Amino acid sequence: MNDKEFYENYQNTYGYMYETECSLPFLFPHGLNIQDITRKWSQNALDSTFRSLTCLLVEHQYMPPKDNLLILKELANFDPSNLDGYAIWETHQFHLTEKGVALVKDCNLNLDSEEVSPLFKAKLTAMFEEHGVGFEKKAFVPIQY
Repeated sequence: MNDKEFYENYQNTYGYMYETECSLPFLFPHGLNIQDITRKWSQNALDSTFRSLTCLLVEHQYMPPKDNLLILKELANFDPSNLDGYAIWETHQFHLTEKGVALVKDCNLNLDSEEVSPLFKAKLTAMFEEHGVGFEKKAFVPIQY
């Protein structure tokens, strides 16, 4: 994963979730219109979220961790490039867990910088590898729409 992709899919999203709960359409850049959302965007958002949920760095605002897979499967069935599907994707909010906040703090992550933190990238990559959800793996929960 190149630095631009890492920044957009992890460092920037963790910065947002450090402050508040966020929906996936808010976290992952997709252009100005919901019509700009593609299947590739949807799969990437689900994969990034799956990795972070698996490592217990992120959690759903209301649902217990045992329901993480059900939530992602629900999202995989709704096309966020139309209004009804987008509403479903907006409904689910995620935030950092204590472990996620500790990682951000441990890496001294500058939430205002657009430069990739090598320490944050190295630690997150190692965590993902340790949990079997490395960047080379894709479509943990395949898009169904």
